[in-house]
Amino acid sequence: MKVIWFFLLCSCLSFTGMSQKFRFASSIGSSRISWYENQSTIDLGAQLSFKLPQKRYEIYAKVKTLGNLQTASVDRTNYAFVEAPITQNNTPLSQSAGLFSNYRGGQAQFGVLWHFASGLQPIIELYSKSIARKISYDRSQYIEEEKYALHGISLGLQYEAKIKASKLILHGKLFEPLYHNIKVYGKNMGVPIESVKTSNALSFQTGLEVRVKKYGLTLQYELLNMGEANMPTSKSIPATEAQFVSSLLTYYF
Repeated sequence: MKVIWFFLLCSCLSFTGMSQKFRFASSIGSSRISWYENQSTIDLGAQLSFKLPQKRYEIYAKVKTLGNLQTASVDRTNYAFVEAPITQNNTPLSQSAGLFSNYRGGQAQFGVLWHFASGLQPIIELYSKSIARKISYDRSQYIEEEKYALHGISLGLQYEAKIKASKLILHGKLFEPLYHNIKVYGKNMGVPIESVKTSNALSFQTGLEVRVKKYGLTLQYELLNMGEANMPTSKSIPATEAQFVSSLLTYYF
């Protein structure tokens, strides 16, 4: 819903007298996530930028959602979930029972970049990313869900080269989470369990965009350190890394 409101706001600004200062863009693409399992998502995005003609700096805001396209089998040797107490009416799942995962998530960026004649553009931004991993039995019976939220500061450098009517834009960024939260939900848990201690580590992102007139094609790689969590009353979450390889087709209004 937030993405829809953001899209409507940007569309209104694009068709007003402020369109020379504000610029709106919408995107569609996909990501390949390599984490506990390998999965693909369909991505929808929107962005709004503001720049005064006589100023070097540009302010921007971007949002993107990642929707699941497929399920993947879970390796039971690397995954343990909280089981219900054994009773006459409840028996634990057998080790041969198939478990499946679904990924979904989203991200938001709010930042400033500076334009220089050399083509170099320093970047500073607030970056937020959320990823959920839902575990099901027999593809539909919900068991557990892990939700990761990372919010922090991203610093980077971008290079823009203009070639006739097109642009080539290359960027690299480092992300340091200032707030990191992991929650575990489960049908056998009752109240969701929240991490009391998490570890933070730097993450990395790089990408290349080719922009021709009003269209842009972006290829991006991100290494996101999900961190680990200590949950005394439940299972602990080990440190993991998630890799995102994404492609995005963008139209600039």
